[in-house]
Amino acid sequence: MLKRVFFCGVFVLSALATISATVVGASSLTERLGSARMTILKTDLSTGRFLCVEHRSWTPAATSDLRGVQPGDIVRVNERGGETRLVLLRTASEELGSPE
Repeated sequence: MLKRVFFCGVFVLSALATISATVVGASSLTERLGSARMTILKTDLSTGRFLCVEHRSWTPAATSDLRGVQPGDIVRVNERGGETRLVLLRTASEELGSPE
């Protein structure tokens, strides 16, 4: 009887630890995706920066990437070798026309 109670207790604790780890892993993934996804409010080609709606800050980017985006576009930021590159995920017109 004591062995059964001990086994059930260990099983419940293991299940709780697994569920907690899954929740923590999912939230960190969501935060990481959210921090890399940005909506452009304004671009400044002279300084090579754009204003992000979500973070309310100016973020440096390659000038060639800034020429291809417009206010309202959703981009992902990739940092490689000290240079910030933008990947266009969705244009503003696609976002407005989306049924979501």
